[in-house]
Amino acid sequence: MSKMGKLLTQIRSLLLRGAEGLGLILVVLVLTYLLLGEDSGDYVISVVTNVSLFVSAVTPQAIVGVAIVVGVLAYLRGK
Repeated sequence: MSKMGKLLTQIRSLLLRGAEGLGLILVVLVLTYLLLGEDSGDYVISVVTNVSLFVSAVTPQAIVGVAIVVGVLAYLRGK
């Protein structure tokens, strides 16, 4: 594998770890809100509000579009 390929693999791995970490932080904040309710603080409440607005804004068409893209990518990787 070339040096460029190794570099791209390392960058992709780093980005995936970052996304996993941010997802974990988001889950912890939502769980904090579920446990403490309105007493959890302004920041936690604002995060939960933004998550709920995002979930309500996602349409079924967008979910189907993402599923199609993921399916095509999986198919192309299998070739």
